[in-house]
Parts: sequence; structure tokens; C-alpha cells
Amino acid sequence: MQYKNTKTGVIIDIPSVISGGDWVPYNQELEKKLEIEEVEENNVIHQQEEVPQKNTVADEKTDNPALDDITKADIMQELDAFGVKYDKRANKQVLYDLMMEQGKE
Repeated sequence: MQYKNTKTGVIIDIPSVISGGDWVPYNQELEKKLEIEEVEENNVIHQQEEVPQKNTVADEKTDNPALDDITKADIMQELDAFGVKYDKRANKQVLYDLMMEQGKE
């Protein structure tokens, strides 16, 4: 039977039963399956992060012509770069004003 040490990662194959310590039963096929699932899960997470999130409100028109040339997504990206916390549901004007305040500091 195979056992894996949870601290060191060492795998041993012995005929007797081990209990206690840091040893757990080891199943190589299960381990490979779990590794594959973990890689696939990480790929899904990375794909979700890479997909630009377009907001239909991003192109909302305002009374400010300068603000009409920039998208809500662009403003949010700038706020993220400044490390500013903001409500993602806020309208374009509110986010723009918050971004402009950062430029004054």
C-alpha cells in the first residue's frame, strides 16, 4: 500500500498499514486526477480574468463632451491603477469625478 507524507511529500510503498503522524493513504491515479482538475480550474479562472468586462452603461452619454470620449471601463481601470475603492455600479460621472480627485492629490 502507498502512503504520502503530507509535510514532506514523500511517497512510500510498504505492505503494512501506517496510521498516525503525517502519513495518509496515497492513490497515484487520484492524485493525477486532482492535479488535472486543479490546472483546469486555474485555466478557467485565468480565462475569466482575461475577458474584458464590458458594461452597457460604459457608453452612456453625459453633458460633459470630454467624458463622452472615455468609457466607464477606462475610468474604472484608472481607479484600479490608483488603488481607489469604488462602487462598480456607480454611474460614469461619479466615477469620473472620483478619478479627477485622484489627480489633484
